[in-house]
Amino acid sequence: MQTKMRGGLGAWLFLLAALGTLGTSPSAAQFVRTQVVDVGQGDGILVRTPNQHWVLIDAGPDRSLADSLGPQFGVTRLALVIVSHRHGDHYAGIEQVLRTLPVDRFVGNLADCPNRTTDDGIRAALNDRHIPAQSLGADTIDVDGVRFIVLPPDPIDDACPLDENNNSVVVRMEYGSFSMLFPGDADEEERAWLVANERALLDVSVLKAAHHGGNNGTSADWLAAVTPQAVVISAGVVPRYQHPMPEAVAAYKAATGGRVYCTNRHGTIRVYGYQDGHFTISKQRPTTKSCVYDGTHY
Repeated sequence: MQTKMRGGLGAWLFLLAALGTLGTSPSAAQFVRTQVVDVGQGDGILVRTPNQHWVLIDAGPDRSLADSLGPQFGVTRLALVIVSHRHGDHYAGIEQVLRTLPVDRFVGNLADCPNRTTDDGIRAALNDRHIPAQSLGADTIDVDGVRFIVLPPDPIDDACPLDENNNSVVVRMEYGSFSMLFPGDADEEERAWLVANERALLDVSVLKAAHHGGNNGTSADWLAAVTPQAVVISAGVVPRYQHPMPEAVAAYKAATGGRVYCTNRHGTIRVYGYQDGHFTISKQRPTTKSCVYDGTHY
């Protein structure tokens, strides 16, 4: 049975109800999108929040990602930049990022250590561009409803360590019930400390693998604490490093039921996380080839 509305008030009520429905439907589909960008042998991770604020974690081994943030990805401003640790394949492009785009906040190791010219350039860029910056230490940063939890560092770590991997800034990202972990290149020592002291913050939906899928980036204890439903590996096609390694990939497949993705095969990988905890993953290149380096070729 159809009911004909009479008068202007009924029409307006109907219109307002319709607009209310239209206004609520996009929010139900909102997501945080994490792009693990194919930067070759390195890490470059670009996060877009539901209302298109941008966060960058590492910037790859050269300035390629920095130069493409605007033209390719549409980034006009970065709400947050995080440097996991001071190895070139993670932070070589950071100074260019800081000098190219407005940045609201920077997190990374700012200690003035000997023989680190890249560090000098980053500190100079932060100063020249008047970018608020903080060094190592636990913190929770909210960007447009997405939480970035900087896990506490091992208190015995040196700010100028010989082993940068074990001094990685480890970040947990949360959007509602969805979560993702970014451990930089955290090696066995740092991961063991985190499992013993910060286990509750490690349990996430998706893991970005430590150290490019190397065997020293994972362990049974680590995966038991993280319990990932999927793993994303950022690695290049570089026989010298042999990343990702067969044992690590096998462990990730066993932990996730086979949901392992790698930039060396799949190109840039996008993870869409929703407030109810579910997520989807898309690949730039579809392939059935294994991620691993077999000692001869990929």
